[in-house]
Amino acid sequence: MMKPMVKALIASGLMAASVSATAGLSANIGAMSDYWFRGLDQSGSGQGASMMGGVDYEHDSGVYVGTWLATLPNDVEYDIYAGYANEVSGLGYSVGVTGYYYDEADFDYEEINLGLSYGPLSLGYNVGVNDDGAGNEVDYTFTSLTAEYEGAYVTYGVYGDEVDGEYFELGYGLTYEGLDFNVAAILPDDDASATNNWVSSSNTVTLSISKGFDF
Repeated sequence: MMKPMVKALIASGLMAASVSATAGLSANIGAMSDYWFRGLDQSGSGQGASMMGGVDYEHDSGVYVGTWLATLPNDVEYDIYAGYANEVSGLGYSVGVTGYYYDEADFDYEEINLGLSYGPLSLGYNVGVNDDGAGNEVDYTFTSLTAEYEGAYVTYGVYGDEVDGEYFELGYGLTYEGLDFNVAAILPDDDASATNNWVSSSNTVTLSISKGFDF
């Protein structure tokens, strides 16, 4: 997966499968045709492209810390995360925390991220509490399973606890002339009978381009 998609890697548990062989400081910048995350259109009904970027530090020990920003219609999202990721006998594992914050919207929340990976398979489990902006706290879990092969990947993600929704994502990424390109088809399963869906009701295809820098 592309380094600029650190948010998606951590939140889905894929950080366990993406421990960099070279520790140190890195940065990234990119753009997505429409910002989707975990089966949900973050920009709202396809309201346009999003600019993204972040800075990360990874220590030789496996400790990582970073921040990631994305533009939204009339708002800016900024995430802060930290954790530990390593590998033993081919088994990758990670544990971390992520905070999702917004400059305008009252929708900030934090979660714990756990991840395992082996070969082309990655499993993520995330637990958090979300403030819906009206003073109500919503407990949720998010579990994802991803299989990757030579740039192609498929992810199944499902919410639990007090939140409903599931989705499939099929994508392909490649690097050309130092730029990372990704295309993904996102197929949410929006249950109309559920009371608290966190996935969108329509399918989409997203395109993204990004560039990473090591210091």
